[in-house]
Amino acid sequence: MADVEKENLKNLEEKQKSRPGTGSQGKVSKPPSAGSGPASRPHSRTSPAPSRKSVSRNGSARSSAKGRPGSKISNMSGDVSDQSDNEDTRSKTTMEEGDGEGSDGYDTDLEIEDKRIEYDSTGRTTYKEACKQIGVVPVSYFLRHMQDSELVMMHHGLGPLGAKAIATSLVTNTTILKLNLRDNWLEAQGGKYIAEMLVENCYIHDLDLSYNKIGNDGAEPIAEMLQDNSTLDRVLLSGNGFGDKAAEAFAEAIMSNQKMEEMDLSHNEFGEVSGGLLGPAIAENSQMKVLDLSWNHLRRKGALAVSEGIRDNITITHLDLSWNGFGDDGAEAIGDALKSNKTLEFLDMSNNRISTEGAVLLAKGLIENDTLRVLKMGKNPMQSAGCYGVLKGISQNEKSAIQELDFSDILVNDDFDELLKQVKEMLPALLVKTAERVHGRGGAAKDFKKAKPRADPMTKLKQYVEKNNLRLVDLFNQFDKDKSMSVTREEFAQGIEATGIDLSPDELNRLLDTLDKDGDGEIEYGGIGELVFGAQAHQEQERKMAKARAC
Repeated sequence: MADVEKENLKNLEEKQKSRPGTGSQGKVSKPPSAGSGPASRPHSRTSPAPSRKSVSRNGSARSSAKGRPGSKISNMSGDVSDQSDNEDTRSKTTMEEGDGEGSDGYDTDLEIEDKRIEYDSTGRTTYKEACKQIGVVPVSYFLRHMQDSELVMMHHGLGPLGAKAIATSLVTNTTILKLNLRDNWLEAQGGKYIAEMLVENCYIHDLDLSYNKIGNDGAEPIAEMLQDNSTLDRVLLSGNGFGDKAAEAFAEAIMSNQKMEEMDLSHNEFGEVSGGLLGPAIAENSQMKVLDLSWNHLRRKGALAVSEGIRDNITITHLDLSWNGFGDDGAEAIGDALKSNKTLEFLDMSNNRISTEGAVLLAKGLIENDTLRVLKMGKNPMQSAGCYGVLKGISQNEKSAIQELDFSDILVNDDFDELLKQVKEMLPALLVKTAERVHGRGGAAKDFKKAKPRADPMTKLKQYVEKNNLRLVDLFNQFDKDKSMSVTREEFAQGIEATGIDLSPDELNRLLDTLDKDGDGEIEYGGIGELVFGAQAHQEQERKMAKARAC
C-alpha cells in the first residue's frame, strides 16, 4: 500500500513539472489555501473555455497595453493564444480580465461615448479657426451678430483676408438672410471669396457689396455666381469701379438670372460700350423690377441701347438713369420707350444734359404712356420751356397716371403756372416741384409756396460736417479714392452726392471754385492746402457780410 502511495506521489510531481505553477527548481507549488486566492469555478460566459481563443483588438481601451499594464491580454495585442486548462491559471486570467469591468462582468471592445457634437448653424467655430489659419484678428462684432437675420458690417476695413474668413464661416450659416459689407475695401479677391461663398449658401437673399473697389477682375466671379444663383433677390454693387469689361459679365448675369428683382450698378464707370452690352440684356430679363444705373457714363450709342432695352422690357417698374449725360438723343429714345413700355412707374432722368428740345421729344412718349407715376427731370438745362413741353404732353393724355413731376433747380414762368392749373383739374393729386415753388396735392392756389432761401454751399458743407462730428479733412479723405491727398472735381461731385448734401449743379460749381484756388481741377487737402485756404476765405466772407448787416 505504501508503495502505491509513493508511486502516485511521484506521478503527481512529474505531472506538475509540465504545468504552469512549477518553481524554477522543479518544486511543486502548493495549492492555494482557503482565503489565499479565488477558488476555481465552472466555466461561465465571463471565463473562456479552454478550447476558446481570445483575440485582443488594437485600439480598444480594454485591451491596450497602456490601459492595462501587466495584463496578460494586453501583452498579447494582436496575437491568438490557447488557454491552459489549469484551473488556477484560468481563474487568475478571469480575475485579471474582470479588473475594472462593470458589475455584470462583460468585457467588450466597443467604446460607447455619450458625447454629441452639435451642428453649428452660425459658423462661429469655423470663423475662429479660419481667422487663425489666415492670420487675421476675429471681428468681435461679427461674432456677436452671427445669429442675426440681418448682418450690417459697413466700414469695418475687412480687406480681402477678412472677407475670406467671413466667407468661410458663412458657407454653412443658416441664420443670416441679409448681408451688408458696404465699404470694406474687399477688392477683387475679397469679392471673389464672397462670390464663392454664395455659390454654396442658399439662405442669403439680400447682398450689399457697394464701395469695395472690386473692379473688373472681381466682377467676373460675382457675375458668374449671379448667373446660377436662385436665392438672391436684391444685389447692390454701387461704386466698385466697374467698366466695360465688367459690363460684359453683368450683361450675361442680367440675361440669365431669373430670381433677382433689384440691382444697383450706380456710381461705376460704364460707358458707351457698356450701354451697348447692358441694353440687350435688360430687354431679355423677365424678373427684375428695380434697376439703378445712375452716375455712370451712358451716352450716345450706349444711351440709345439702354433705352431700347427699356422699351422691350416687361418687368422693370423703377429705373434710375440720372447723372449719365443721355443728351437730347437719349431723351428722344426714352420717349420712344415710354410709348411701348407698359410696366415702368418711376423714371429718374435728372442731370442728363437734356435741353428744351430733348424735353419736348421725351414728352411725346408721355402722350401715350399710361403707367408712369413719377418722372424726375431736375438739374437739366431745359429751362421753363422744356418743363412746359413735358407738362403739355401729359395734358394731352387722358389716361396719364402721373402723380409727381420733379423739375428741381429749374425756374418756371407764368405760362407754366397757367398750364399746371389746367392739368391739375385733370390730375388733382399731381405734385410738381420746381426751383422756386412746390405745387402740392389739392389744386388750390394756397398749395403754391415759395421755397426757403438756399443756404450758401460752403455753409451746407460745414453744417453736414458738424452734424456728423467730422472734420472737413475727414470728409475729403472719404472722397479721395486714390489717397493722393487731393480730390478731383469728379470725386468731389460723387462724394457730395453720396453724402446726400443737397447742392444744385450751380452751387456745386461755386463750391468747387471756392475750394480749388489754383483752378487745376483738384482740391488739395493735405497740410496747409487749398481746403484750408478755401475755408478761411469763406469765414472771411461771412465776417464781412455780418459786418455789413450790422451797419
